[in-house]
Amino acid sequence: MLFFFAYPFILSFAAAVVFDPVKSALRGSPSGRGATFGAPLFLIYTVPSVFITFTSMNYPIGFYFENLLFGIVGFPLIGVIYATLWERLL
Repeated sequence: MLFFFAYPFILSFAAAVVFDPVKSALRGSPSGRGATFGAPLFLIYTVPSVFITFTSMNYPIGFYFENLLFGIVGFPLIGVIYATLWERLL
């Protein structure tokens, strides 16, 4: 049960670690670089997660839409935050 609550922190830390070597390949403004970084995170994490949950559990349809919305908004947003922080701090 501890991992259920810890996974957002672990995922955020892993994304920050991956962003550092990838940032030099991303071009454009911090918003564009963040969205470009967030899109693969969405595909790698959210799409399989929603598919597995959809095929193995019986939740209301709103639950799946919420998870998709979280990924569509959350991952590009965290990418923008990383890009902005890296630009200002480094």
